[in-house]
Amino acid sequence: MADSDGHHARTGMSYASAPGDVSGTPAGLQQIAKVAAVMLDLRHGFRNERRSPEYRAIHGLAADVDDTHEDWVQRLHPEDRDRTVQHFLEAVNSATEQFSYQYRIIRPSDGQVRWLATEARIERSSDGKPLRLVGAHIDITDLAIAKEALRESEERFRLIANSAPVPMWVSKTDGTRAFANQAYLEFLGVPYEQALAFDWRKILHPDHAARIIRESIAGEASLKPFTLEGRYRRADGQWRWMRSESQPRRDPAGRHIGFIGVAHDVTVAKEAETELRRLNETLEQRIRERTTQLASSEAQMRAIIETSNQYQGLLDIEGNVLYANATALAGIRANAQDVAGMPFWNTPWFSGTEGMRDVVRNAFRTAITGESVRAEMRLNLPAGERFFDFTMRPVFDQHGVVSAVLPEAVDTTERRQAEEALRQSQKMDAVGQLTGGVAHDFNNLLTIIRSATDFLRRRELSEGRRRRYIDAISDTVDRASKLTGQLLAFARRQPLTPQVFDVGSQVESIAQLIRPLMGGRIQIDLDLCDVSCFATADIAQFETALVNLAVNARDAMAGEGSLLISVKTVDVIPALRGHASRGGEFVAISVTDTGSGIPADKLDAIFEPFFTTKDVGKGTGLGLSQALGFAKQSGGEIKVTSVMGEGSTFVIYLPQAETPADDAEVAIAGAEAAISGRGHSVLVVEDNEDVGQFSTELLKDLGYAIKWVPNAREALRVLAEDELAFDLVFSDVIMPGMNGVELAVVIRERYPGLPVVLTSGYSSVLAENAHRGFELIQKPYSVEALSRTLRKAISERRVLE
Repeated sequence: MADSDGHHARTGMSYASAPGDVSGTPAGLQQIAKVAAVMLDLRHGFRNERRSPEYRAIHGLAADVDDTHEDWVQRLHPEDRDRTVQHFLEAVNSATEQFSYQYRIIRPSDGQVRWLATEARIERSSDGKPLRLVGAHIDITDLAIAKEALRESEERFRLIANSAPVPMWVSKTDGTRAFANQAYLEFLGVPYEQALAFDWRKILHPDHAARIIRESIAGEASLKPFTLEGRYRRADGQWRWMRSESQPRRDPAGRHIGFIGVAHDVTVAKEAETELRRLNETLEQRIRERTTQLASSEAQMRAIIETSNQYQGLLDIEGNVLYANATALAGIRANAQDVAGMPFWNTPWFSGTEGMRDVVRNAFRTAITGESVRAEMRLNLPAGERFFDFTMRPVFDQHGVVSAVLPEAVDTTERRQAEEALRQSQKMDAVGQLTGGVAHDFNNLLTIIRSATDFLRRRELSEGRRRRYIDAISDTVDRASKLTGQLLAFARRQPLTPQVFDVGSQVESIAQLIRPLMGGRIQIDLDLCDVSCFATADIAQFETALVNLAVNARDAMAGEGSLLISVKTVDVIPALRGHASRGGEFVAISVTDTGSGIPADKLDAIFEPFFTTKDVGKGTGLGLSQALGFAKQSGGEIKVTSVMGEGSTFVIYLPQAETPADDAEVAIAGAEAAISGRGHSVLVVEDNEDVGQFSTELLKDLGYAIKWVPNAREALRVLAEDELAFDLVFSDVIMPGMNGVELAVVIRERYPGLPVVLTSGYSSVLAENAHRGFELIQKPYSVEALSRTLRKAISERRVLE
């Protein structure tokens, strides 16, 4: 049906190609051009009069589906709907007769988003009222996608160019700029729009202006790459030598449309060249030397300017690779197309290194939030294992939103190798200092022993003087033993006997011990845990470390002041001496004095062996190194803070232990009286003949029956003949073949009831294995210590039996 005006009466927008209609288009031409015509009655709302098959094809409608103005509004993309409807209503309600606009729809047939371009004419009455809209729809989706791809490509170019440290620009055929990067703007000191129109000839140095302008005109006329070099005035007023390189730019049809240029600051090289010319006037030899240096400098500078030694790339907000520079691609022996579009963490830069994909993915997640990430990496690349200083930085758009991520990496492999060589050299210097210090101290001790033994050989020596020389030898041996113990503690090779002990109780005992050492003018205060704090460590070494700290504090206070020893539990050891912080359960023992303090430049040196600020003969310089070695070997650390003129605080961190269920499990320092060995038989295993002979004589004097064998193999043979012939095995640790610890393990497996006591002056085996629960007596040992240790081992065997 049709109304009185001849319009289609059905409600809704329709398209047609009616013959004779002013808006009509021949149907064949519509199909070829894929144009959909539209007629809309505007007198009574928005009613469709006609629609064409092309309309249904473009809008994704079936042939039998009605289509109203409201249906068209619902098909509009949500992001375009309000804008498009508003534009339509403004055109209808205004006096305009023709209008055009573009928008997106979501096609109901397949859900695709399509871009449409609309051209329309509005017929109006004599008084300007709208009567009818006549127009056409064209699908421009392919064109819109191409334009968006071009926009994204241009945006990537801007991001990369603005990250470059050198001025870059794109010029048009009229000489003005179509683009300038951030470094270009900073050099000129003007905003972007002014920079595009800026006449660079205004900042040319007068000495170079004519030449550079002439060369620029010739270079542009050649339509080939050309180079310019001269002085330009920077925004801060400085004259800088700049070397610019320009490449011709062409459109897809091959027509020349301008140039792309980049400029490098070569001031340093030019100044060196000027200096070289000045030296040319004075001395020929210096000319040759400076010429060589200049050539090398220029070559290095050219290499730095023309090729970056950094691995650089650009990632989209999903982490996919958009760009990688030549250095980065050369590192994995790949081309740009091999990695383009790949998630960055899945590329060959990281796929060959276990666990690195997760590290890089997490770094990207941090960078995409707007924070920069820096890390050191060891990567397995096709060229081999390489070390890198890696950075991942966010790239922000003009609204401050992260629009991309810029990863960069500097290969530090050679630098690390050089640093390692330096550390090795420093280590050898330290070994030399350590050897010299040990030789000095031991020679002093040996001098005392040698002198005392020479006097003891004199027949006319009185008994009192003889006793004094014997005591001097004994005291000197004890001092030598302590010196070796301090050295081993520093090297973390001291065989420790870790035990669970109450730190507060032990500190109270040590405080009583050191009170006479501190003198009457130093006040000692204790601040202990409200509850018992238990730790696991070697009690004797702990006592030595604490006494060393207290004695150092006394000397720092010049015999007058206050000393505070506190004990508390903590859950972290702070970052110290290049090591990261470490969480856990620890006991912190602090020693605080009111002394003179330690200079800041000495804080890193005080733990070195033989470092001391005391006068000659008043300190070995091993006290703090022993304390540090003990703490580290026990699984802890030492921290020191100091303020000049106010005092210092040393904190020993030790692993905290659980409270023992039985008081008997808590270690208590004490000594047992020496007991005779009569009635017991000992198998001595010692490869050194002199030591073996001395040990057997010493044990015989104590009343033991002795069998001496030179190695572990003979010991096992003797035991196999009669395992019940011996009450104990006394073995050295360091022996050819099977060592003492290995022998003890075999004996424990074959003869469970036979105790083994080990002895050694030093053994890495002991330090690494903590002598596996066997009794240990360290050389040199006294008769009382040997007797006490042997009897203790035999007594424990009897208890077990």
